[in-house]
Amino acid sequence: MLCLPLINGVMLSMGPHSFADSEYLYTMNAAQWRRELDDMQRFGIQWLGCWSGMEDCLTRTAAIPDGDLLLFLLREAEQRKMTLSLSVGFCPGWWQEWDLPKAIDFTGRRIEEIYRRYGRFNAFNSWYLDYEIYLRWGHEAEQMAELYRQITARCHEINGLPVIVSPFFQPDTSGRCGVFRYGEPEEYYHFWHKILNYSKIDILSLQDNGGQHLGCFGDADRLPFIGEIVRACRGSNTHYWGNVETGELPVSSVDDFVRRYGAGADVNDRRIRPDWRAVPISRLEKKLNQSAFDAENIMTWGYMEFFRPSGGELNRKNYEHYLNYRERILNS
Repeated sequence: MLCLPLINGVMLSMGPHSFADSEYLYTMNAAQWRRELDDMQRFGIQWLGCWSGMEDCLTRTAAIPDGDLLLFLLREAEQRKMTLSLSVGFCPGWWQEWDLPKAIDFTGRRIEEIYRRYGRFNAFNSWYLDYEIYLRWGHEAEQMAELYRQITARCHEINGLPVIVSPFFQPDTSGRCGVFRYGEPEEYYHFWHKILNYSKIDILSLQDNGGQHLGCFGDADRLPFIGEIVRACRGSNTHYWGNVETGELPVSSVDDFVRRYGAGADVNDRRIRPDWRAVPISRLEKKLNQSAFDAENIMTWGYMEFFRPSGGELNRKNYEHYLNYRERILNS
């Protein structure tokens, strides 16, 4: 194993369009935030990936001293020996317009603002590339490669910190889960091997549930894609992290998904979101053990939604189950 099969970081969605309502991030006072951070550290979390909604976060006032949430988190992180990855921002309309100059200009201005406001903090240790992608072909693939190259170059130029991207894959061959064109695992290798070598992105952390995050996808569906992404990282001197997701939509099959929600449904649709659950602890343990063989570090999406103990009784049970697992690993 390259690392212990334990979660060290979480994705923290900062804006109004997050999966779960993020308003509580801005209404918690300093004491409440410190309790949140205490709970995270007890869970083993030392890294926060601040993403999705950086534009909103930079302009709104939070219920903490000075009102600047990122400033507060960075100060707390310095005292706790935690680190933060800050999103480079996301240009509105990118997926519809594919306007490269507009996206580069927008993101460049966000990078400069973030560096001006927070660049002095040692706890700020990386940039998160918020243009998450699946696969692209033809002209769109060329656009993504150039977008990634220019953003990464700007981040490296302004403070030399590493750049992280966390893409996803789609194991559904029937074309009924969302609107994603299916790509064979080997296509992921060729796509990412080329992009990583061209862009010089430092860290890739693959979302391990696959597109739509359905609980029915097992190892036979997931592992070939993960293996090809790991191979692409090793062939481009890119660090590979696991993104062992702790939330999923519990359906028994793709047919079950279609019966319940309709072909092509978006799993992030607000009518579907209430049906999501935490990944069962037995399967989470297996996924963590699988990831630890290839990953230098393991982060997750799903802690804030399904494990943070202040999120409700079910969250508290999930939290305690994971703490029991963590203790077994640390003492083994």
